[in-house]
Amino acid sequence: MGKKLSIFDAGFLLMETRETPMHIGMLQLYGLPDDAPADYMEQVYRRMVEVEGICRPFNQKLHSRVPGRLDASWITDPNFDIDYHVRHSALPRPGRVRELLALVSRLHAQRLDPRRPLWETYLIEGLEGNRFAVYNKMHHSMMDGAGGMNLLQSRMATSPDDHFPPPWSSEWNTRLPHKRKKKGPAPAGLVKSLRNLQRGTGQFVDLMRQPKESNIKTIYQAPKTVFNHRVTGARRFAAQSWSLERIKAAAEKHDGTVNDIFLAMCGGAMRRYLLSLDKLPHDPLVAQVPVALRSAEEAGDGGNAITAVQVSLGTHLHDPLERLEAIKDSMNGVKGRLKSMEKAEIDIFTMISNLPLSVGQMTGISGRINPLFNLVISNVPGPKQPLYMGDAKMLASYPVSLVMHGYALNITVFSYCDSLEFGIIACRETLPRIQRMLDYLEESLAELEG
Repeated sequence: MGKKLSIFDAGFLLMETRETPMHIGMLQLYGLPDDAPADYMEQVYRRMVEVEGICRPFNQKLHSRVPGRLDASWITDPNFDIDYHVRHSALPRPGRVRELLALVSRLHAQRLDPRRPLWETYLIEGLEGNRFAVYNKMHHSMMDGAGGMNLLQSRMATSPDDHFPPPWSSEWNTRLPHKRKKKGPAPAGLVKSLRNLQRGTGQFVDLMRQPKESNIKTIYQAPKTVFNHRVTGARRFAAQSWSLERIKAAAEKHDGTVNDIFLAMCGGAMRRYLLSLDKLPHDPLVAQVPVALRSAEEAGDGGNAITAVQVSLGTHLHDPLERLEAIKDSMNGVKGRLKSMEKAEIDIFTMISNLPLSVGQMTGISGRINPLFNLVISNVPGPKQPLYMGDAKMLASYPVSLVMHGYALNITVFSYCDSLEFGIIACRETLPRIQRMLDYLEESLAELEG
């Protein structure tokens, strides 16, 4: 029997429906080399599929004997078919970014086949500007967003002269240094386990006692908005890059962090978007912000190693500087709480705070009752040096996340070299004109620079 899924990982399987596929993705843009031959894209595709074998976790599929997959574990797929998982596509002319985003929107709406390893990669040619794209998607039960991005990026070269095998190639079994299996912590005794349960629960209860007027937020303190309705299976994806230098300058000007300015951009954009629909609530929007608990070196271990905190976006405040201060106060409050907790306490805290989300999705009540939060906003750190796939330089990398019933919008940002790459995914039917959010993000950054 293979590795059993954790309760947290299995939760993504239980929450999945046709309307709410539980995979995450990444859209990478590449520049064609100046001397690329006419059959360059065919050569790239052949390198992607002509591998001797497949390494973990790409060769792993689900195995279960119990309804609902409560006993699910990962086993090696004996009938792995690389041609199914790696596909070659082309954009319709004129091959603008608009056509690319429309294609990714459609691909991201399609569920992964649970009878096979839960990932797919699309090589997409025909993008204007002498470029091509690669879209990857991977089930959230297989790996969290930060882990998936770290895994894929860590298997790319930092020079066009280095030719690394595809991330799924079994060559990585010999290329990577052998990691001595870490001894896990000794199983906690009954007394210690009960103490961790008490402390983790106590942290959650204490946070729930925060007054609603405080900037420090928890679940069930968010107003109901247009983001918090039932969703369909249709998706719309929007993406854009911002200069990291601009955002760092704004952070320095206001004695904050890059993450503070990122959240303030999102808060300002959400305020503008809801005002354009004449649906801005009086209370501030609350974002669920994932926090990674795994280092980049542990990315290949698989599974999820994250917790999540709730952060006020200050959308009730007209003044952008007051909004930024509210966001900083909110984020500092929850970060301080996490720092005061041991890992075992955080695990209990995470399980308790996520249970209502899982139950809401599985029972179908999410989107029909008051939300736990309004939207998910995530910041995933990436490489500071250019990356290459063969001799093709990666120009940008946009995260493509997931939405759920009651939570029709997700904003994720990925840092790459000198840019922050924003990926916005939403239910196509629930939220109109999400591409306008890109303009609102720019306006929100500009007012912090002024």
